[in-house]
Amino acid sequence: MEKARISLQGDRPNNQDRCAIFDKEGSCLLVLADGLGGHPKGEVAAQIALNVCEQLFTRTPVPIATPRLFFHHCINRAHEYIIQYGQSQRPTIAPRTTIVMALLQDGHCHWSYAGDSRFYLLRDGQLYIQSTDHSVAQRDENGALTANRALTRCIGGLRSAPMPATEPPILLRPEDVLLLCSDGLWGQLPQQQLVDTLCNVFPLSKALQMLGNAAETNAANISDNVSAVGVRVGYGDCGVNAVIPSQEEENDLLTAIEHLNDLIEHNLHE
Repeated sequence: MEKARISLQGDRPNNQDRCAIFDKEGSCLLVLADGLGGHPKGEVAAQIALNVCEQLFTRTPVPIATPRLFFHHCINRAHEYIIQYGQSQRPTIAPRTTIVMALLQDGHCHWSYAGDSRFYLLRDGQLYIQSTDHSVAQRDENGALTANRALTRCIGGLRSAPMPATEPPILLRPEDVLLLCSDGLWGQLPQQQLVDTLCNVFPLSKALQMLGNAAETNAANISDNVSAVGVRVGYGDCGVNAVIPSQEEENDLLTAIEHLNDLIEHNLHE
């Protein structure tokens, strides 16, 4: 499995993004958290979220039997610790962060998120799956919609932990590219550039670095933090063992099965 990550400060005074890849006994956990810049200590909230995911992944036997519950546990525990940290400060503060996670095991990808940090799956040179942001458009003083959006879910801030979006697992294929990224990447790049670069530039580390640099340049000296973590799936990675047959091979296999069924039926009637 080819793995890569980037985290660039952009033109912000500090980097509030955190991302990592954790491996354990044939399973892999990808995590990215983007601390909210409009609230104090977003970088602390993001780091707490990352630490919690690492600790729970380390302690949980793999393959994880209930990925959905694992994701919820990660978010609830991180939310609790972030709230505790904020209340321990003087004066009290309310740090917040987005989060997106992907668990690769048994040939599948399980994924979950809260906020506008995104999950992408690229397959056969095209965008196959993209997460839907937890955000709504904001209006100006006249009630007209603006380009600004407000988050509807994040970790920290509110008393209750958010309910993350946890999507159905995806059966992985060799050469699939998985990407988790902050809005500093997807929001500062044309989507087609993101897809074309990830599918055509090798190695993956070079592709991510090219995208990160392009995102910073496109933002014209007002770049947000730019972070991403990704993998390109190979044969045998995280339980991805099946070779995908070509259409011709698949047709030959179906013909052979049909012929075998005819022989079995003929023998039964003799």
